[in-house]
Amino acid sequence: MKKNLTAIGGSLGFIIDKPIADLYNLDRNTQIEVTPKEDGLNIRFLKEKSPRAEDDEVTKAAKDINKRYGKMMKNLAK
Repeated sequence: MKKNLTAIGGSLGFIIDKPIADLYNLDRNTQIEVTPKEDGLNIRFLKEKSPRAEDDEVTKAAKDINKRYGKMMKNLAK
């Protein structure tokens, strides 16, 4: 696929077509890493850790704290 560069302020960029963005689940918040190669550029999409996994870890930690220190916290709140 051939693409033309577009002026963006004092920089250059190109548009990623919607079918390709959909294929890789890209949106305007997707971060990319661009590294130079001898014959061009390598573009890699950076995936963040699933927020759901982080939420599960926090929920598990909160339950553990509540289980261990729940009675003490209730007494302190009086």
